[in-house]
Amino acid sequence: MPWRELPHTADLRLEITAADWPQLLREATLALAAQLGEPDRAAPPVARPLRIEALDREELLVRWLNEALVWCELEGLLPVDATVTPIGDAGAVGVMTLQPVRKRHVTIKATTYHGLAIEPTADGLVVRILFDT
Repeated sequence: MPWRELPHTADLRLEITAADWPQLLREATLALAAQLGEPDRAAPPVARPLRIEALDREELLVRWLNEALVWCELEGLLPVDATVTPIGDAGAVGVMTLQPVRKRHVTIKATTYHGLAIEPTADGLVVRILFDT
């Protein structure tokens, strides 16, 4: 599995690994979705285009994931896939594929910058990210 939960006293902290930057955004989206709930796979998927520009990759990741949180909270839609095309170092366009939430696990208020760092590894990239629950 490309992600795992890390111990934290009050909030949700995940470690996510991927071979490259677009894959890291996708895996982070799917890791967040797995924490939020289970999709209704019988419902037709909804594709939402997304374009985000930021000052750096960390800000881009936070903004990308917060978009997924907004769709889940306001529309009851859970990401089930994401395609991402980078625009330079701090931008991305893509499509999130979403389905209605069948069963909710946890409410996450926001993706945070606390302790956030995207780091290179021998196999690609790793990020440790904290979500405010």
